[in-house]
Amino acid sequence: MNIKLAYSRDDEIKPLEPLLRHEIDNRGFKIELIKVNKEDELKFIVDKVDLVYLPLPVFNFISNLRVISNGSYITSKLKMRILSTPVRRVLVPGSNSTEFYLVKILYNNNVTPVLNGSFDAEITYDDEGEIDLLSLWNQQCNNSPLILKVLSSKNLDESVLLELKVLIRESASRMVEKKEVSTFSKELGLKGRNSMECFFNLCTQKNLCSNVSYYLI
Repeated sequence: MNIKLAYSRDDEIKPLEPLLRHEIDNRGFKIELIKVNKEDELKFIVDKVDLVYLPLPVFNFISNLRVISNGSYITSKLKMRILSTPVRRVLVPGSNSTEFYLVKILYNNNVTPVLNGSFDAEITYDDEGEIDLLSLWNQQCNNSPLILKVLSSKNLDESVLLELKVLIRESASRMVEKKEVSTFSKELGLKGRNSMECFFNLCTQKNLCSNVSYYLI
């Protein structure tokens, strides 16, 4: 069975590398990767693909998505480097990126997303930055894993997703052993589920999200 999988950043498909390199038995599935240049375009192709790595805020616009609890894109560092003050324009991967919403939720609700051009601050994924967004997240969400994207589907039924879960979990497990991805990429588990709930609760409190619904498999 051919599975079309859409994504926008190479790092997010790391948990799938052993599967993509045919290092594990694919059990009859063939993954066809579709890279989208602009992250904000992901929400427009959900109907056209089988799986898609979606930022959490997109769930505010598309309801009842099925989410696989394996293969998630998780970061262990997230900061914001300030170039000038006051901070009004922040360079982010997308206007609906989890990173941008975290800036609005945890730092300043009045900032504007910038995808290119001039900006006052930028998101970093290393130790560079004056604002430690991960630390602020941990204070609000009890050290839950910081999930940037999850594997989601609108078209595949649960039986197929359950089969894919086994493959993705095995693939991610190998990457965890190599210390290439977070252990929560293998399986979100209870802490991962709580992390998603915490994000949407905070998002709702800031009036950035409403009526979010999804089904975690």
